[in-house]
Amino acid sequence: MTAYDTIFDEAIGYYGLFRTSQAKGLGVSGSAVLSLAKRGKLQRIAHGLYRIDKYVPQPDGFDAYAIAVARVGEEAYLWGPSVLQAHHLCPTDPAKIYVATPLRFRGRLPDGIILKSCAKSRDIDFVGGIRAQTAGQAILSSQHIIMFDRLLEAVENAKSKGLLNEAEAHNTLKGLYTND
Repeated sequence: MTAYDTIFDEAIGYYGLFRTSQAKGLGVSGSAVLSLAKRGKLQRIAHGLYRIDKYVPQPDGFDAYAIAVARVGEEAYLWGPSVLQAHHLCPTDPAKIYVATPLRFRGRLPDGIILKSCAKSRDIDFVGGIRAQTAGQAILSSQHIIMFDRLLEAVENAKSKGLLNEAEAHNTLKGLYTND
């Protein structure tokens, strides 16, 4: 099995993305990764983050979310309005992707990716395989960004989609009215 095949098997499960640290864990050296990138087999996304060349973007539109979260790091997760957008709970600004991390981030992010420094969260869920806040926490986190009426709509939509049960919806509404 070639270095590319090894990387391909790892990356194809996560939007074609992988880190050099993952490659090293699979026995592929950093110089082999650089060589593959120079030959056009890998696309460099950010420092230590690559995408395989044969990856076909998914029709669900989650590729941008996956790249944004991966750029920030392994502990990063989709945050607030971006979670609401990914679940189609209420209208948000699709030009902005909110990512939170409990770790220090020193890199540069492209325009449109908004970084939030947050404490490590126990309320992590997954949207399309991407680490994300739970729907209830995302609604509460979006209070000063999204209009109140839209957040009420998001609670109802989350409840109807099974993302919030009755008690979670009640607690989320309580949090919205308490913090408004």
